[in-house]
Parts: sequence; C-alpha cells; structure tokens
Amino acid sequence: MEKVDIRRRLLRLMMALLEHPFGYTKQQLARLCQVSTDTIERDLDALDNAGFTVCKNDNRCYAFAGEKPLKQLKELVYFNEDEQNLLAQAIDHFARYMQRAQAEKLKRKVVDLYDYRRLGFAHLRRPYLDKIGLLRQSVEEKRQVTLVNYHSSNSNRIGDRRVECFLVLPPEDILQAYDLDRQELRHFRLSRVGRVEFLPQKWAYEHQHQIRRTDPFRIVDDNQVWVHLRLKVGAYNELIERFPATLANTFPAADEPDVYDFQCNVNRGFLGLTNFILGFYHQLIEVVTPDSLIEHLRAEVERMRF
Repeated sequence: MEKVDIRRRLLRLMMALLEHPFGYTKQQLARLCQVSTDTIERDLDALDNAGFTVCKNDNRCYAFAGEKPLKQLKELVYFNEDEQNLLAQAIDHFARYMQRAQAEKLKRKVVDLYDYRRLGFAHLRRPYLDKIGLLRQSVEEKRQVTLVNYHSSNSNRIGDRRVECFLVLPPEDILQAYDLDRQELRHFRLSRVGRVEFLPQKWAYEHQHQIRRTDPFRIVDDNQVWVHLRLKVGAYNELIERFPATLANTFPAADEPDVYDFQCNVNRGFLGLTNFILGFYHQLIEVVTPDSLIEHLRAEVERMRF
C-alpha cells in the first residue's frame, strides 16, 4: 500500500506543478498531497535528481524550470518522444519503490495515456483542447473572458458568464474564476462551456482570486466532512469512472475480499455523493460514517415523489 501511495503522490505532485506553474507553495503542496512539508521537500529533491528541474519564484511557489508557454494545443495533452523518454527515466529512478514489472507497466500506461488520437475521449478532442488553450491564454494575459452557452445544473439554464479565470484544472474538469456579474468566486465545469470569447478588459479583481478547496465530487466547500463508505466491486467501478479524483481515496478492504473502502473529506452538503449513493445503493455495502450522511439520505428518500 505504501508503494502505491508514493507513486500516486509523486504523480499528483507532478500534475500540480504542470497544471499550475508557480501556483503552489510547499505548504500548499503538502496539503494537496496530504503529507508533511518535509515529505514534499524530499519528493521535490527526488524529481530534481530524476532530471525534472524544479524551481521556485519570489513568492516561494514551485514549477518545473525551463518550460515554455504551451502554444500548441497538443502540448497540453501529450509528451513528445524526448519527454516520454525523460519520464521513463524518472520512473526507472523510482523503480526501487515498486516491482520491476510494475515499473514497465507504468511506462506503457504513460505512452498510452498521452496517445490521445487513439484514445478518442471527448475531453481530449479538439473542442475541449481549444477551450483549455484559450482559458490558459487568458490567465497568462490576465484578460477577462465570456464563457459562452454555459450549461448550469444549478439554474437549469444555458447562458453566458463573464469571468476572470485564474485556475484551469483539466484533470478535474474544473475552472476556478471570479464571476463578474455575481461578484463572487465560482467554480465552472470545463465540459459545460460552449466556447470561450475574449473581452477587451484586463483583470480588475485579481485581489479576489483565491484558490478554494474542491472535493473529489468537484464541489467547492471549505467546511468539509469526513466520509467512509464500503463498496462492492460494481459501486467501486462506478465511483472511480464517474469521479476519477476518488481513486486516490479508495482502497481494497483489508478484512474482506472484493470490497473497497472510500474515505476522504467531502462537501458538507454531500452534493454529488448523494446522487451516487442513491443511484447505486444496491452495490453499496455500508455507510460507515458519518451519521449525518445516513440522516441526509433518509431525508432525501422521503422527499422523493413518483
């Protein structure tokens, strides 16, 4: 289990540095990976020793050194051959934490993962990449943009949103931005944005830009609650496929075969999690904690009308 945790943490750390250069301090990276700052320091040294030069700016935020702005959309998704070889060398460096066969399998997965033409996933196709490229450009240029034809689940309406985008997270399908009309921080789903249009204005509310915590169900809530579920294989499959971020918090049960434990902090309103449980309750073994989740689910069922 420890070896798996190390690999996941290192990959999560690399993704954080790639997705948001100079966006995290050592303390913030430690909170993101749920480890101590000393552990992050050792991880950064390991990356540096493996050939991934890590540097920090005057604000003590970290990034990979020598990276040029990603002008070509394809660079957002996959490594070129030299970069793949460099990543393979890094995996070899960390091979002492895993079996050799596992290291080779991981290298093959990296190659397959970034061959987006063969995978053909919707979020790796040109329209999605166009949006990511434009949004990242707006961050670099500090430009206001309009999210055209945004499909909102909260209002059940399709409309435009004028925003100042300051953080783009493609793996989580999340865009963090300041909503100019509502005058507040908002999280948007990248996949629900029709297209992106630049506005002539520069940022006017940069002092309001604050990165807020997002749970594995893509819900923003600084007051989160600890949840522990036990799942059958079917529920486990549905959970990690619908909410990939939950994979880092779901592990095989130690006391029973074909059972998985999902444990992590989630939003206090149980948004996202509620729909999952009610949709796949027949594959759910137990809600271990908290009692407030059980009470919430009972109340939701009582409100149902058919």
